[in-house]
Amino acid sequence: MQSNNSCFIDNLVLIAHELRRPIDIISKSAELVNRAQEKGNLEEGKLCEIMEGIINSCHRMSLLTSQIMSIAQAEKNTAKIIVEQQNFEDFLNAVRQLLTPYETLLNMKITYKIKLTEPCVVCDFKKIEGILLNLISNAVKFSKPAARKVTVKAWDDEDYFYFSVKDWGIGMDDSEVDKIFNEFYRIEDFSTRQTEGCGLGLSIVRNYVNLLGGSISVESKPGLGSEFTVKIPRVLSSKSNPSKIVEATQVYTPFKSTVDEIFADIRRPD
Repeated sequence: MQSNNSCFIDNLVLIAHELRRPIDIISKSAELVNRAQEKGNLEEGKLCEIMEGIINSCHRMSLLTSQIMSIAQAEKNTAKIIVEQQNFEDFLNAVRQLLTPYETLLNMKITYKIKLTEPCVVCDFKKIEGILLNLISNAVKFSKPAARKVTVKAWDDEDYFYFSVKDWGIGMDDSEVDKIFNEFYRIEDFSTRQTEGCGLGLSIVRNYVNLLGGSISVESKPGLGSEFTVKIPRVLSSKSNPSKIVEATQVYTPFKSTVDEIFADIRRPD
């Protein structure tokens, strides 16, 4: 068993590795542009390609810093819950619209099955967005590029609303399921892995679910994919815990930048 200090060092190395890649891309891209400008042969199409790589690298660094901040808030118990009443079905459709361009870009097909009897809930929709996007990203990341299929379901009852994300990817055995919500845990070996990231996404999902007073369960089989199911109370009231739960000052709207960040570390099909 590794000591705490050894694990800490390993995690620092992993973070450094994840930061070094986008930094190298940005640095080399800038050098390439400078050389091309000096020679006067910088083609517009090539410049657009270089800028796309730079932007994607910035998204990856922004995602990693956001993940580290979320983990730090969870460790210090300083995260706030910003509640508002909103139509959950409308919210899902807004996220769906933002994800549409990525279906072509990443060769994925997302199917939505929404059956809500009462779609209005009172919750922190920014955290719901984080949970949902991280689960979809994870489903895509661990599916074969040639067969990236994801199904998102949503339903409710009198006291809770639920949503699930199912994929037909590599799946896991029971020993893996017990570990995947641990910080920095990755199914793949560091030296042979085929996916990007530090293994923080599912840890953040678990933290958000717990913060919202909900629960998350996983069903998975090796080679047959996985399904994550989230259960959240329909109403979170600031009166129950005014130091932790506060009323939103404005309606939260899903942002394209959030989607771009979370999907930045998924490798494009060849």
